[in-house]
Amino acid sequence: MSTGRDAVDHEYTSALGRAVFAFARLEANAIWCCELLRPGSIAELENRTAGRVADTLRSLVGDMAASASRDALDSAAADFQAFVSTRNNLLHARPAQDEHGAPVLMRDGDPWRIAEMDAVTAAFTVCADRLANLIRPDSA
Repeated sequence: MSTGRDAVDHEYTSALGRAVFAFARLEANAIWCCELLRPGSIAELENRTAGRVADTLRSLVGDMAASASRDALDSAAADFQAFVSTRNNLLHARPAQDEHGAPVLMRDGDPWRIAEMDAVTAAFTVCADRLANLIRPDSA
């Protein structure tokens, strides 16, 4: 357990962990979408960046015939692609102290607050559920 300057409050690290886990689930659902659209995609994408997964999913969806399902999948894929930079901003943030001296992660001079991490967790979860419903309608 860290002490002093490095002691991060449990609520803060829990919010961070929930956001990371929610994004991992979102990315896994995006990979499954790719696999269903092009068998063999899991092996190709399992060690790739989230950005590469998003680009692949958008490309595969773009190759689909026009339909309501394609439009819904394209919308969810676009959201996933946008969330990649949100995830990167969180995971590549730098440790710092907020105005009260508490340890936080900072990006571009702005601290990641618990409420903000909770909001991105919710957004990642909604998008993951949308993808799950599109690829496995009975298993969101």
